[in-house]
Amino acid sequence: MTATVLDREQQTTRRWHPVTEIIVLACSLLLVFGIPSPVVPTAIIGATLISATVSPAVRLGTWAIGVGVLCLPTLIVLSIVQGLFYPGAEVTVLWEYGPAHLTVEGLTIAVQIWLRVSALVSLCAFFGLGADSARLFDGLRTLRLPSSVAYICASAIGLIPLIRTRIQQIIEARASRGWDVSKWMVRTRLLPNIVTGLFTSVLIEVEQRHDVLEQRGLGEATQVTSLQDHHDGPGQRVLRRGVPALTCVLVVFSVAGILPLPTAEQLIGGA
Repeated sequence: MTATVLDREQQTTRRWHPVTEIIVLACSLLLVFGIPSPVVPTAIIGATLISATVSPAVRLGTWAIGVGVLCLPTLIVLSIVQGLFYPGAEVTVLWEYGPAHLTVEGLTIAVQIWLRVSALVSLCAFFGLGADSARLFDGLRTLRLPSSVAYICASAIGLIPLIRTRIQQIIEARASRGWDVSKWMVRTRLLPNIVTGLFTSVLIEVEQRHDVLEQRGLGEATQVTSLQDHHDGPGQRVLRRGVPALTCVLVVFSVAGILPLPTAEQLIGGA
């Protein structure tokens, strides 16, 4: 018991304050979609990978599987639609076979979209796997968001393990009735009923939680009180002020053409 408490205290000490995490996440997304260069999303994906490797709250394997499942199909679709069948008239053809032609312009769009989507997915997966509803609620309330808005956002994070548990319970219930749920075809047939029941149960759960919190005075408190103890310090306070300012400067420089970062077309055309 003592060792478990010490491990949790060490993890809390090593982690950032939830407000810092939210600000860094928002600024990273702004950089990804505000600067039209593949260098930025590539760097953010790499930084997220390193963070997932060293983070005490995120399992690298779980993060990698989630990102891969969401991003690999997107890469395949973009490569086919944009890379091989780009509809532009004036294009630079790199390879051609029948109706399919690989163009610089198609690859440029495909690479830029896929890198941005991958950066978005990797950041959100890292944040979602490492955050819990209490941390997110504390962070949003510290940022002076209304309690109702903070509750809705925190509930979305808190319902993830609930949804996973309910899905497992539904599958086990179908298996006890003779369904061979080990086959993907059977699971696909059961999917509509699973989604319908899951959606209904989640709505009921959210409504019950909201009623309980309203009875306990949600939104009536005038002073922000944290649900957990979070590590903070002067370095993080400087980071929370410096990162947004640096992000705005980089985006403005990029729009003005001052930031010397290569575009996807320059990288692919140069290759």
